[in-house]
Amino acid sequence: MRLGKVIWIILCAVFISGCIPSSKVLEEVQLIQALGYDYVNDQEFEVTAGSTYTPPGVQSEPQNVSFSAVGSTSKQTRQELQAQSPRPIEIGRVGVIIFDQEMARNGIANLIDNIQRDPNIGRDISLVVSQGKSKDILSEKNAQDESVSQYVINIIKQNMERSIPEINLHHFLFQYRGIGLDPFMPLIEKKEDILEVTGVALFDEDKLIDTIDLKEGYILKILYEKIRKGIFEVDLKKDKHVSIQNLSSNTKYKPEKRGSEYKIKVSITMDGRVMEGGELDLTKKKNIEKIEKKAEKMLESEALDLLGKLQKLNVDPLGLEEKLRQKGFTDWKKKYEELQFEVKADVHVIQAGIME
Repeated sequence: MRLGKVIWIILCAVFISGCIPSSKVLEEVQLIQALGYDYVNDQEFEVTAGSTYTPPGVQSEPQNVSFSAVGSTSKQTRQELQAQSPRPIEIGRVGVIIFDQEMARNGIANLIDNIQRDPNIGRDISLVVSQGKSKDILSEKNAQDESVSQYVINIIKQNMERSIPEINLHHFLFQYRGIGLDPFMPLIEKKEDILEVTGVALFDEDKLIDTIDLKEGYILKILYEKIRKGIFEVDLKKDKHVSIQNLSSNTKYKPEKRGSEYKIKVSITMDGRVMEGGELDLTKKKNIEKIEKKAEKMLESEALDLLGKLQKLNVDPLGLEEKLRQKGFTDWKKKYEELQFEVKADVHVIQAGIME
């Protein structure tokens, strides 16, 4: 091999190796999995970083660790967090950011701006509002044999699959900065030693306006996205309830203009399977039809109630403004309260499940 070719290969190897980022040993860094922001006053907030640390050794198990600092800027608090840690803090593994309700009500625009500008934080992380301080959640010592931070991440993602609309930083920024959309976040609460997803937090721009419970959150999910999971409970008679597993549902919106009045026709289709039959004989067609008709009426009623509630709050998480813009709708904020809704549901029970 010619000398020039050898030198060229050596130079290429050196150049390529210089482009590869240096590896970091897990035992030598403090991986932050969750961040919490709690309101202190109009100038300051408290940041809590939830982390795990794996001590050296083959049989070592990860340990929960949390750090907290009060400040008026993200950079200041991060520096104070770093001062508390014996290892360099790395935030590239952050999976969830929690804002307590008071923080969210006072506005989170500056925090959101700093978060989305940070190249170390991914756009797929979850944003959450907590009833109570996020510090109390992230400082918990044990949570079902896994790190507290990972437990929070898992419970939010599991509920977004089944109970509430899916949302992450990317979607929140789209809603927050887009025209004709208001953002929302999952709502969580620590009840004694149990952490629960309790509903959805509704925002007007960057400020929390109100919350809806878990049942309303599922109706919002049906109205917001195509879904294939979740349970819809139907009240047939007193003390007789039927649970329908949502196998597939889809919602379509049809705006209409009549003179100076605007209406949106909402069409909901759902295919489901009866999981609990309320002691009905589900081999009989008339009982299946009875369940379908009752489910349709309840779904229509609950959807109308939620749409009316969103109108009164003057928030638009469903993007109705954009749907009406194509029909020449103007002065949205002024006329949103006058908008009429007509909801039609079509429920088809395609399987009755296995009843004992």
